[in-house]
Amino acid sequence: MTHQQNFNDGWRKVATALHNKNDRSTAILGAAFLEAHMGQLLNNFFVQECQDEKILLSADSPLGRLKTRTQMAYCLGLISKMEYHDLTLIAQIQRLFAEQLYGAAFTDDGIREKCFQLRIPREVQLPGETRIPRQLFVFSTAILTQHLAWRTAQAAKERREIPETLLLIDIDR
Repeated sequence: MTHQQNFNDGWRKVATALHNKNDRSTAILGAAFLEAHMGQLLNNFFVQECQDEKILLSADSPLGRLKTRTQMAYCLGLISKMEYHDLTLIAQIQRLFAEQLYGAAFTDDGIREKCFQLRIPREVQLPGETRIPRQLFVFSTAILTQHLAWRTAQAAKERREIPETLLLIDIDR
C-alpha cells in the first residue's frame, strides 16, 4: 500500500472501527485514535536527536492526553483553528464518557450539544443531511484522522533542528 493510499483510507478505517461500538466505546476509542495521531504529529516535529519524546508523550506525561497535545500543536502552528476547536470538543466529549461508567450516550444533553458544536461536519456535509450526534462525532473523528495524517507528513518535512551554539562574545575580534 502506498503512502497516498494510507492517507485516502485512514478515515474509512476509523469510521469502520467505530461503526459497531456502543456510544461509550466509540467516544473513548475515537479520541484515542486522535490522541495517537497528535502524538505522532508532535513527534515528527520534534528535533531528530530528542531523547525525551517518549517521556513527553507517554500517557502520564505533560503531553500525554489529547487535550494537551492539541494545545501544544496549536501553539506550534501545526493545526488550524477549526481542527483545534473540534479536537478540543472531542477531548471534552471523551472526558464526559470516561467519567460516567454506565449510561452515557451521544443523546445526553451535554454530549449532544458538544457534538452539534463540531465545525467540520458543517463545512463538509450537505445542508439536507441528517445530523445525529453520534454520526457527527464519528464523521469529525474520521475527517480529523485524515487531516492529522497529512499534517504529520508535513511536520516531518518541517522537523525542528537544534540551533548552533550561541556565542556571547565575538572571538574573532
